[in-house]
Amino acid sequence: MDRFHANGTSVYRLSPQVVLEEFDDGALVLCLTDRHLFELNLTACRILQFTDGARQATQVAEMVAQTFEIPYAEALTDTVTLYEQMLAQGVVEMVDLKADSQSTDQVSTLSTRYARNPDVVLREEDEDGGLLFNPDTNQVRVLNTTGLFIWKQCDGTRDVDEIVRLLQESFEDTPTEQVYQDVREFVEGMVASGFFGTVV
Repeated sequence: MDRFHANGTSVYRLSPQVVLEEFDDGALVLCLTDRHLFELNLTACRILQFTDGARQATQVAEMVAQTFEIPYAEALTDTVTLYEQMLAQGVVEMVDLKADSQSTDQVSTLSTRYARNPDVVLREEDEDGGLLFNPDTNQVRVLNTTGLFIWKQCDGTRDVDEIVRLLQESFEDTPTEQVYQDVREFVEGMVASGFFGTVV
């Protein structure tokens, strides 16, 4: 039980020696150190997407439970089990939060870049925003002007800081602190629903 609790409260991030390629029903993970290839189901893929170096495994499990509408206990078991396997195989690594406690909340967003799902269809509605359709999940997302702007910036080369900077340059009177929080919540929600992917 102690081992389970320790893993549940641990924080992980993807190893820099790992490449994640996402598909409709899961992902492939290539470990560059030994050229080992792993196949992941959709649940495991989402867990790794939420693995940002800032969230505890318990927090990741909460997001998994919400995304797949499954009991939290089941999501926590899946999450901890996956982390144990991926840690042993060098796909993820533990984060020492004590070494950088002041930047805990921004560890992942500073290093994680976001990319639009290439399968998603965008229909722009003049200057009012647009509509997104994800054929993988049959989901539709309505974007306002700001959301559409963020969507266009997520080309795989920008992290949240860069997106916020561009947003402030394009829209006047945008308070940095609130905008940062809003953008981070928006892109994390888009990742959770499959509209965005992450590039580490």
